[in-house]
Amino acid sequence: MLPLRCRCGVRRLALAALLLTQVGCSSTSFFYNRLDTLINWYVDDYVTLTRDQRAEFDNQLNELLAWHRREELPRYADLLTQFENDLDPELEPEAVERLFQALSDAADRLEIRSLDLMVGYGASLSQEQRLEFMDGMQREQGEQREEMLSRSDQQYLDDVRERFADNLARFMGRLTPEQKALIDQRIAGYRRLDGPWLDDREQWLAQLQLIVAEDAPDWPAQVWAVLEGREANRSSDYRDVFDNNSRISRDVFREVINQRTAKQDKRLRRKINGYRGDFIALAAQADQGSVKQ
Repeated sequence: MLPLRCRCGVRRLALAALLLTQVGCSSTSFFYNRLDTLINWYVDDYVTLTRDQRAEFDNQLNELLAWHRREELPRYADLLTQFENDLDPELEPEAVERLFQALSDAADRLEIRSLDLMVGYGASLSQEQRLEFMDGMQREQGEQREEMLSRSDQQYLDDVRERFADNLARFMGRLTPEQKALIDQRIAGYRRLDGPWLDDREQWLAQLQLIVAEDAPDWPAQVWAVLEGREANRSSDYRDVFDNNSRISRDVFREVINQRTAKQDKRLRRKINGYRGDFIALAAQADQGSVKQ
């Protein structure tokens, strides 16, 4: 039982963004083909596995990644084609909604398959190992609370503004003063989500901790009930802040892209074509039974 780690307020989009950004690597393929190693590093931070357990986890993880290559990456390629078509004459609000919903749906599919792997694999671990993992999750919760809530309101907005500017510049190149000013203006309407997110996470972590400690025969079903009920059990404050920030994010995304210069437009389309080619090539590797380059 190894629930996926999520960052503040972006449970769905973070998973898709993981596969749609380079994160400093030289190519999408380079990063994607090392996802198994990165995930294993993450797992190692939380639970100590035997050699046999590691081998079984690697087998199940490879099956998950093969599914993602085979079924999801072609959808990503189609999504990029649709997005490029939607750029002209300008990006409409409906197109942005469609894009963000498609990313959300893709992340949901990946999360369900990933959690299925994690919960199922957790059944092969000892209770001591499951408790070790939960202790690691609780430790991380405390670290994130200290890190996130130590920021002032202005620091929070500065972090959001910097992420927006950096992510857009990665695809469009250097932003114009007008685009930067637009981001500054819109981000001022952001509300802090880190507190409600931490409270929400703390609640379901406590529930999971109790389930693991009791170690009832049906504990996997209990875990699934908690994980599947997270969204329904979120506070109205969380929902209001998330909806507000999501709306602003979509508006900033659309308005900055619609202000793109000819040079930025060329770079954006080159990036789209590059990622689309990477996704198609990676999907073809799955058909050939290849997991590594």
